[in-house]
Amino acid sequence: MSTPHAKRQKVDKEKDNPTAPDFQSFVPHGDVVFIVNNDTRVRVHSTVMKGASRVFATMLGPNFMEGQALAAANTETDPFEIALPEEESSLCFGWICRALHCQFATTLWSPTCAEIVKVWSIIDKYDMKQSMHLSVMFWSQDILSKTCHSKDIWHMALICFQNQDSASYTTATRKLLLDGGSFLARASETEKRSESNMPGRSLYRLAANLQASQIELQRKVAKLVYNEIPSLINSNNCFTEPTLYFDHLLELMPENGHPICFLDPEAPLSRVDQALSKLDNWLSYDGTEHETECEECAKVQHKLRKTISYMRPRLSGLCLGCFEGDNTCPEHKK
Repeated sequence: MSTPHAKRQKVDKEKDNPTAPDFQSFVPHGDVVFIVNNDTRVRVHSTVMKGASRVFATMLGPNFMEGQALAAANTETDPFEIALPEEESSLCFGWICRALHCQFATTLWSPTCAEIVKVWSIIDKYDMKQSMHLSVMFWSQDILSKTCHSKDIWHMALICFQNQDSASYTTATRKLLLDGGSFLARASETEKRSESNMPGRSLYRLAANLQASQIELQRKVAKLVYNEIPSLINSNNCFTEPTLYFDHLLELMPENGHPICFLDPEAPLSRVDQALSKLDNWLSYDGTEHETECEECAKVQHKLRKTISYMRPRLSGLCLGCFEGDNTCPEHKK
């Protein structure tokens, strides 16, 4: 009998050296085996691959060498082997084939952002965008539900755009807005890292739209902070010193030694949102001279809460329909 120590050693060894996925048993009677990059065998039904991809439909059809050889082979005894020596990733190709044969298999894999980029490259190469749409949507949602590095989110936004996944696109672009920084510089960095199938024009258009969205939100914040709230404080018949409000604004500015300006084009909107929350708390207790102890102060206090609640901008990501500019978005259609 194995000792507990020996069992733990076995588990640790399996974690350090995970077993490679088996891409042959999910279709045990498939008539084709793809030998991917000379190291991975992926068994499939040729009819499924032809239905999922126009490229494979042509390759395995009667006008190509592989299709002619497949038709002549006795696949009832042995599957016909086709070498694919220059694929982006053996692992990603295998999971694409598995998802095509059984949609549920999509849920069995949690790709990283780097892997989903390779998945999309393979999908684009073999023209499988329609057949893999739901799988890529599921994987994108899974990736975006976790903490992601900014450079990964840029790739995810592009993939969601190309996959026409509006919900994930909004999620990805919201994360980019919260992250802040120079959108143009980030777009340039992403372009340098991107594969040829990542559209550079869409990348810079995305950067421009993010910048425009940030400017519009900051405009609304500035109007609220520097216009609406001071005006309400001044309207109080029980005199409240407006300088106390502006002094508190200055206290909200410092963040890690750097000032947060509500109009800074590179200020992360996440920090601006945090500053607004702190400002809301301050107004609830110090926005009037007597708080709720007198009727006049109570009215102003109520107006302050109502104003910051209704006029405080709600940060959301970009709309895919609006980004495409094809009037597919009835909600924002002008």
